[in-house]
Amino acid sequence: MTALVLRGLRARAGSLAVSVLTLALGAGLTTAALSLQHSADLAAADGSDAAWRLSGAPVVVVAETDLRAITATPSGEPPRLDPGVLTALADLPGVERVEAEAPFAAYVVADGRTLGGQADRSWGHSWALARAERLTPEQGREPRDPGEIAVDARTAAEAGLGPGDRTEVLTADGTFPVLVTGVLAPGAGGDRERALFFAPGEAAERGGAPVLAAVLPREGADTGRLAREIAEQVPGTRVLTGADRGDALALDRAGRELGSGMGRFLGTVAVLAFVVAGVMVSGLMNLSVRRRSREFALLRLAGATPGLVRRLVLGEALVLGAVAAVLSLGAGVAAAVLLRGFFAAMGVLPAGFDLVIGWSPPLAGAALALAVPPAASWRPVLAAGRTAPVEALRTAAADPAPASRARLVLGALTLLGAAALFAVSWAAAGSQGAVVAAYTAAMVLVLGIALLTPDLVRAALFALRPLTRRHPASLVVHREALADPRRFSGVVTPLTVTAAVACLLMFQGSTATEARLYSLGERLGADLVVAGPEGVGVPRDAAERAARVPGVAAAGGFRQTVAAGGGPYMFAYTVDPGTVPDLFRLRTEQGEWGAFDDSSVAVRADVAAARGWAAGEEVTLAGPDGREFGTAVAVVYRAGLDFPELLLPRDRIAPRMLDGMDSGVYVVLDPGADPDEAARLLARELDGTPGLRVMDRGGHLADQAAAAEEDGWITHLMVALVAGFAAIGAVNTLVVSGFARARGFALLRLVGASRRQVAGMVAGESLATSCAAVALGTAAAALGLACTGYAFTAQAAVLSMPLERYLPMAAAVVGIGLLANLAPLAVVLRARPVHAAAPSA
Repeated sequence: MTALVLRGLRARAGSLAVSVLTLALGAGLTTAALSLQHSADLAAADGSDAAWRLSGAPVVVVAETDLRAITATPSGEPPRLDPGVLTALADLPGVERVEAEAPFAAYVVADGRTLGGQADRSWGHSWALARAERLTPEQGREPRDPGEIAVDARTAAEAGLGPGDRTEVLTADGTFPVLVTGVLAPGAGGDRERALFFAPGEAAERGGAPVLAAVLPREGADTGRLAREIAEQVPGTRVLTGADRGDALALDRAGRELGSGMGRFLGTVAVLAFVVAGVMVSGLMNLSVRRRSREFALLRLAGATPGLVRRLVLGEALVLGAVAAVLSLGAGVAAAVLLRGFFAAMGVLPAGFDLVIGWSPPLAGAALALAVPPAASWRPVLAAGRTAPVEALRTAAADPAPASRARLVLGALTLLGAAALFAVSWAAAGSQGAVVAAYTAAMVLVLGIALLTPDLVRAALFALRPLTRRHPASLVVHREALADPRRFSGVVTPLTVTAAVACLLMFQGSTATEARLYSLGERLGADLVVAGPEGVGVPRDAAERAARVPGVAAAGGFRQTVAAGGGPYMFAYTVDPGTVPDLFRLRTEQGEWGAFDDSSVAVRADVAAARGWAAGEEVTLAGPDGREFGTAVAVVYRAGLDFPELLLPRDRIAPRMLDGMDSGVYVVLDPGADPDEAARLLARELDGTPGLRVMDRGGHLADQAAAAEEDGWITHLMVALVAGFAAIGAVNTLVVSGFARARGFALLRLVGASRRQVAGMVAGESLATSCAAVALGTAAAALGLACTGYAFTAQAAVLSMPLERYLPMAAAVVGIGLLANLAPLAVVLRARPVHAAAPSA
């Protein structure tokens, strides 16, 4: 049996080589994705990348959280220490001194711009943190009095500052002048973030309650014993010593965002690579079995049992998977190194990231390569065992092969499943589940089309019969397709999958952005928007000052944060409760906006339904710092996924946040007020805030659209990886199909057809099948994306497929179909027709 398997593989080594490489690439891509994600997780868990090691403080105390997972999110906040903790620590025996640290957003303003922003945060610190970090100024001295700061070397160099210079600093309290008293050494504290050090008293006033306490023991005190005493006598705290002290002050939100985004990206790549690999290998196995039907029939005539034929096919699938598994190890490592270099060049790797391959990702990739061929070959294995011995007596199959009822039934059930998912998505619009259902329905729809392709091809052939009679070449194509619709479906299916996957990946981002902008335009009641530098925001008094401008009816600031309660954490806005009815057009389902105040919250309808909340009910939430608090649900409102799940009172949540600045200010004008004049007055009132922008609604929406496009390269990379891999699999399938037709081409040559006529026939057939595949794939993807857009907005089916991006993609898929069909034809036509037409061929 083993010898028979190896002999068959050796005879078809050329055609199987591309199949093995396709499977190895898919498994290698999965290996690379898992390796990079594993490395990102290690970087997040390793304290060696901490910006602050606090080596000068033997014991560091931080607040314990009720929900530590939420503080690790990109919008999470470190919890504050209770007021009595510092006193309790100072009273312990063996404690010499306790120094507190409460960071706050602070940016140096140079030449009218802030130094720092979205991915380059700048924080104000107490000089006590510098002492705990054992930092000393390289130039000048430490700050001692209010209005004095010491600056990290990078910021000082960019702003041209040195000791004795005066500059301005932007904080949540506004912009104010400061005196630079010192500049730290390069890399000291500011290697991963910008750091401005204030005198301890001023830092405590601006930062609020501390997030950590550095405990300095008396000389000769036992540090370990002191740590144990603190843990026993000061409840609600976590005591850190040694290398764990680096976990006390993690302010690198950019790193957390990068790690979170990388996890989503790589997870999507791994799943899609797995799915595409399964679809492609299944198609290849079907083609291979159909191509070898004569060989199997001869084996049956020689006395082979159906079980022997099935074991032969299954054994070849196992060998194919084993070879691909070995090759995937090298392919996975190479892909991981290349992707690591690309991400590094784009500057999107988390701090402290080192590529670690480990053993589990390669094993997972190898297991995928080994498991997919046998799993995908179950149906071909059954078909091979059913080959009738009399088949060996036939030299050609003139009649079309009967369609499989099981395939027809399964395809119909799959389409019904896709329809059900679309219906669920439509009914649950405005929830995350609706988006998942719509996107899943699109993939299920593609699978259903793939299963029913033979029937679709047959229906299309009958519909086109009047047109095909007008030209001999088209008549031959029509007759050949009608005789074997399964072969045509084998050609159409991989191209359909490629087109659908490419559309889904390429346009999901633009569709989601368009849906969000549509919803924002529908729900935003503001006439003007005040924004600061990207990622910085505006001072917290900007809304109050804007409300005093003539012609302004209402103004309110907002900032994104997170909260948790009764389920996964939720995105939220901090708002001024009294301005919400004026700033946002939200449909109220329960409660009244007049009841929304500092002691209550407003909840989106889908969240309230999922958690069983109702207006007037008392609930317990956890803020962005993981600390729980009791509140009441004042309003249940309906909105799409673009709008936050919670609205929280700013005055209650802001003390939990290190950055007290608003992301922006929405402004509603009085009826009849001149927008241009109001914008000019707003800019004058808020003059002094660097990078201030006053925009109308249209400008704000365009600004949001431009910001969404900044990460478009991630989508393009995903398309290149997954859709490119699908294209490779499609080429493999088409090449195998093309070589399988060598005998048919030779027979055409023998009855008088020229090489040009055969090539024209194949080119026309390839163009038709490729265009049909693009149309089917596009239709499936467009339906799924439109439903996804509706799931986001809960109002309208939004679809964004720009022609300047769609047409090149469609042309590429058609080009793949033409190239993959014509390339084997060029090889086949070189052979003598008499030799190629021989039955042994």
